[in-house]
Amino acid sequence: MTLPANDVIIIGAGAAGMMAALTAADQGQRVLLLEKMDQPGRKLRITGKGRCNLTNTAPLKEFLEHVGSDNRFLRNSFSRFFNQELMDFFEQHGVPLTIERGNRVYPSSGKSLDIFLALVEPIEHHPNITFMKKAEVETLLVSSDEHRIVGVRMKNHETFSARKVIVATGGLSYPSTGSTGDGYRMAQEVGHTLVDRVPSLVPLVCEEPIPDELVGFVLKNVALRIERPDGKKLFELQGEMTFTDNGIAGPIVLSASRVVSRPLHQGEALTAKIDLKPALSNEVLDKRLIHDLDSNGNRILNDAMRMWLPAELIPLALKRLKIEQFKRLNQVNGNERKRLLLFLKGVPFTLTGTRDYPEAIVTQGGVSLKEVNPKTMESRLVPGLFFAGEVLDLDADTGGYNLQIAFSTAVAAGSML
Repeated sequence: MTLPANDVIIIGAGAAGMMAALTAADQGQRVLLLEKMDQPGRKLRITGKGRCNLTNTAPLKEFLEHVGSDNRFLRNSFSRFFNQELMDFFEQHGVPLTIERGNRVYPSSGKSLDIFLALVEPIEHHPNITFMKKAEVETLLVSSDEHRIVGVRMKNHETFSARKVIVATGGLSYPSTGSTGDGYRMAQEVGHTLVDRVPSLVPLVCEEPIPDELVGFVLKNVALRIERPDGKKLFELQGEMTFTDNGIAGPIVLSASRVVSRPLHQGEALTAKIDLKPALSNEVLDKRLIHDLDSNGNRILNDAMRMWLPAELIPLALKRLKIEQFKRLNQVNGNERKRLLLFLKGVPFTLTGTRDYPEAIVTQGGVSLKEVNPKTMESRLVPGLFFAGEVLDLDADTGGYNLQIAFSTAVAAGSML
């Protein structure tokens, strides 16, 4: 197979890689797009539970509040290509979009396949793009004299040359889709610093065993607070969560993980407290408990707990509170009532870590932003080397923020200098 000379080589055909390829090719650059898997965009096709929350319509200032690491780094790429430009791109490629709760943008069909096809079909027919699948890059090639990028060497020892190489290999999350950290290794081999990587937007693991009856049980309209041993708050958010076989998951837990994953992986002791009655202050709830206990004095505690808790939580409450389940309510003393109050306002769980990368939506950490030009995504260490997407030390909350980062950094990396 004889390939045309390349202006740009792009490693990885995920969301960032495909967008970078189209950006470069549309500007007249000759692009070689290399994907090690047999099919591109595997992670893109499963994102958002197969619905693909591709961006968020929040204004820039609010959007950046949801980004971790140094969110100022993104101002340049967002000024070039932000949420409205991304929405215009897909609608121009035949994908109607819908804005849902929380300003989340989805394809109107509810199918991530439509987003994938809007990227891959133009790539496969673009005269300026050569697309190779099952093409795994082994290493970046850097000239010994100028220390600038000159191409790549493949696993099969074949080499391709180009004046520009974009690394868009993703992170470590969902490794079955091909995100196995190749880009981190390549960057490090040519001198880049890596910020330690940890799973993010991922379920949390608890020290206490989770009763079988709670696994899969969903709690709605609760508040999750995570704090250090001294009581200092690291995170607090109200919403929905669920229990897993060894911990907690769900929307507010995933959001929490972006804040607490790194401290947990560094061995910090953290406690999660679940407020089951966030709309009530301690004082108001205590008055309600006093009233309920007085008004239902002859009822058995085990049965009466349904006044304050869902049935699935009652066994855990009785075990934690150490109150006799067949005690009548008029026999519950003041100390026991206070323990019940504290349980309702903050069921405690000791956090010991997170689930691993196969369950993490994104990777936190990556190529240090200090070594990358925020206007172009070019390496400050190796001229001609660019980065886009999750391989960078950029991550954000759920809600379309991470895909927008991938697309915006890809457009910056793919654009002509």
